[in-house]
Amino acid sequence: TPDMFGDDLTPPCGHCGPCDRISRDAHADIKVIDPHTPMRGVSSGTRESTLEQDARRTLISIDHIREMQHDVHLNPFEGGRRVIIFDGADRMSPDGTGWNALLKTLEEPPEQVIIVLLAPSAESLPQTVISRCQLIELHAIPRAEIEQGLIEQGGADPDNAAQLARLAGGRPGRAFAALKDETTIDRYQQAVLRVLATSAGDIEDRFRYANEMAREFSRNRDMVSRELELWTSIWRDILLLKHEVTDSVANIAWTEHLGRVATAAGDDDARIAIEAISKAAEGLRRNGMPRVVLEVLMLELPTIPSGIVESIELGEADESSDGSWDAPAS
Repeated sequence: TPDMFGDDLTPPCGHCGPCDRISRDAHADIKVIDPHTPMRGVSSGTRESTLEQDARRTLISIDHIREMQHDVHLNPFEGGRRVIIFDGADRMSPDGTGWNALLKTLEEPPEQVIIVLLAPSAESLPQTVISRCQLIELHAIPRAEIEQGLIEQGGADPDNAAQLARLAGGRPGRAFAALKDETTIDRYQQAVLRVLATSAGDIEDRFRYANEMAREFSRNRDMVSRELELWTSIWRDILLLKHEVTDSVANIAWTEHLGRVATAAGDDDARIAIEAISKAAEGLRRNGMPRVVLEVLMLELPTIPSGIVESIELGEADESSDGSWDAPAS
């Protein structure tokens, strides 16, 4: 049975020519579109300023859709299909022009084209779009399978594989990316320290953090999203430890410190925190003002005892992260 490109249908090996080109975003028949995708013919001057403009863009624009509408009518180069992937389809321009343009293609896509829309949930997309698509739910991969894959395919030692599998939150790609980047764990540790220090800080500390994250949001939306995932993961672990459920803790290296927070926390603190973080994440997805959304979050989050944070080495806690580490998913 042939695959969509006309080749024999076999599991991906990760080493052949097509696998290599896909991993490098260099496959002629596969195009991934996200807010940072460069747009042909759109320039702000120098190459450096154009690259910076692409990096700062937070939404998929109508220009991305117009380019896609041109590309879908090109014949496949390597096989029998062209594949267009919208990574972050929920981040379409809020004025509706992008969706309206995309609907025309979704209604009558060219026969040789497959369009994939990636989004956190079906609810984050317009109903008019959902009705024209086949819904495929992607579930988290069991931790044990990721751990085994890291050892057998990635050559990781068992201890490192176990930690990375927990931090991946069911996403193998994150685990393998972290395995290749030796600095990932260090940046993750710094981010946890930053979250705990902010949680124990006064209102000035919290607003300072909110303002820093709001500025970062304009440059790197994904980094802020991952930071909020980490907040959720930490408070989820606190909730589990509050009820003495230790085998499902994601931030395993921080069990002792989070356990002390859980002991001191009120019965409803973790629930309040998780709900506040979820509301803030939704506010940012809906293009709320980042500074306002994040300052409200800082006001709503419970405070943890400062003594717990003071017992941790904070030398690197205030160093900024470049956002390339991945938070464990809850």
